[in-house]
Amino acid sequence: MSANQEEPTAVIFDATEESNLLNTERNDSFELSDDDQQSFIQASERQSEIFDFDDHLIPLSLTETQRRPATLEKEVTFFNGLTLVVGLMIGSGIFASPGPVALHAGSVGMSLVVWIICGLLACTGALSYAELGSEIPLSGGEHAYLNHAYGSLPAFLYSWTAITCLKPGGNAIIAVIFAEYINRMIYYSIFNDDAEHLSDITHLWLNKIVASLCIIIISFINAYSVRLATRTQDIFTALKLITLAVIAIIGFIVLGKGGLTKNFDGDIFEGSSTRSSDYALAFYSGLWAYDGWNNVNYVAGEMKNPARDLPRVIMVGLPIVIVCYTLANVAYYAVLPSSIVVKTNAIALEFGRKIFGHVGGIVFALCVAASCFGAANGSIFTGSRLIYVAGREGYLPTFFGKVHGTWNTPTAALVMQAGLTIAMIIPGTFMTLLNFVSVAAWIFYFLTTFGLLLLRWREPNLKRPYKVWLTTPIIFGCVAIFLIIMPFARVPLQSLAAVGFILAGIPFWYIRVKCKETFSIKAIKNRYSNLNLNIKNWKFRQGYQKQDTMEMEMH
Repeated sequence: MSANQEEPTAVIFDATEESNLLNTERNDSFELSDDDQQSFIQASERQSEIFDFDDHLIPLSLTETQRRPATLEKEVTFFNGLTLVVGLMIGSGIFASPGPVALHAGSVGMSLVVWIICGLLACTGALSYAELGSEIPLSGGEHAYLNHAYGSLPAFLYSWTAITCLKPGGNAIIAVIFAEYINRMIYYSIFNDDAEHLSDITHLWLNKIVASLCIIIISFINAYSVRLATRTQDIFTALKLITLAVIAIIGFIVLGKGGLTKNFDGDIFEGSSTRSSDYALAFYSGLWAYDGWNNVNYVAGEMKNPARDLPRVIMVGLPIVIVCYTLANVAYYAVLPSSIVVKTNAIALEFGRKIFGHVGGIVFALCVAASCFGAANGSIFTGSRLIYVAGREGYLPTFFGKVHGTWNTPTAALVMQAGLTIAMIIPGTFMTLLNFVSVAAWIFYFLTTFGLLLLRWREPNLKRPYKVWLTTPIIFGCVAIFLIIMPFARVPLQSLAAVGFILAGIPFWYIRVKCKETFSIKAIKNRYSNLNLNIKNWKFRQGYQKQDTMEMEMH
């Protein structure tokens, strides 16, 4: 090269890129085509997504473009899955929901029908989720399915709603049930009645105070020790199952002797409601007791033969829960007049008092309160981890993603969740909280199940180890639409508040996800442009070096 020629300035790559280029075929016309350019950008985006949670408040263990087999051992048998599903679904709702279901259904027979239909509906939802879990083997539940079917916005809104509404609202409902039983137990042990002499306002605020104290105590337990929290969960779960079994057995015996009431004499459907909105609210109360059906597919990743055993677990486990709940309600009606069933939120206390007298009421109330305490403990434990992850990934202030230096627990996340929960307890009651949370939850249940139908059409070749009958998600989706629309006629305030909570997440999605996606794509394109320029410059230099070598050989 002559001295007066300027050598073009080149940006130096790293050693790996230079080595790759030196190993390529050298030709003067080297340049990436448009297709290669697009492929490079897409590959860069996919590689970036593997290590990034831009559109996830709840991070996924796998991405949609890189799926790996689960690393957990496949040790769960059919029986293990069955006991897990039954234990997961039977919760505090069966001790609080019979009253609201009876109130809205209007008759003994119709309330029992509602309980059975709620169980069948939970079964159709669980089977639909089982297919989604088998074809999209990602952690995150609804978030993962919504992200695959629709994109980042619905998935982000689900995570947003789970953190700000669903988890705190669910915690608040359980705490209110706990407070109802504790207060009634205290009233009854001291005054030997239900403290009817107290005003409704006094009763209401005593429940709110006790419920708030329950949340504070459980949050402290979870902040102090993870081991203590898990042991608390094990003990109270056992109490819950024992209490329900005792109620069912006693009711069966009483009914065999003719019953203590006239609820099953004559037409048991007399007085049934004729308003569809009433049944929507009745279904909300009943389905709350079946809560947990949407988590059964989490068992699939560790089952030895999920394609065979998971549907069997659902088809056997759900009927077991339906039978238990139906027997429990029959027991309530066999022992208690329907007028008491309708108006009480502490039906187990009334049941125990009717059968065993003063001591029986206290013992049953104590068992149910312990069951609610355990259920709230488990919900607070898992809910705080969602907030912890959101803080760790930058969607909330970073101190929410830190752990306590001594206790090694997410104390800041627990404090935030306790604050959100108490903020819902103060203005709410059992029914208002239930309607509010249920509307929000069923919006996402519908979107998730509709996503299954969408994927059937859009990705027919997607591997599906388990495939549900097409009518199953269609039935579930139709009922979900009914449960979403009808409450707006009876409880418009709670319904609109639930929708408002969901829509409030859109600005956060735009700031935290959409803007970051836009900037990321621009950065990738800029990196590609620089890389393409570097390649051209390198080829340009190689051409001049080759020309200088030829001139030297000629001389």
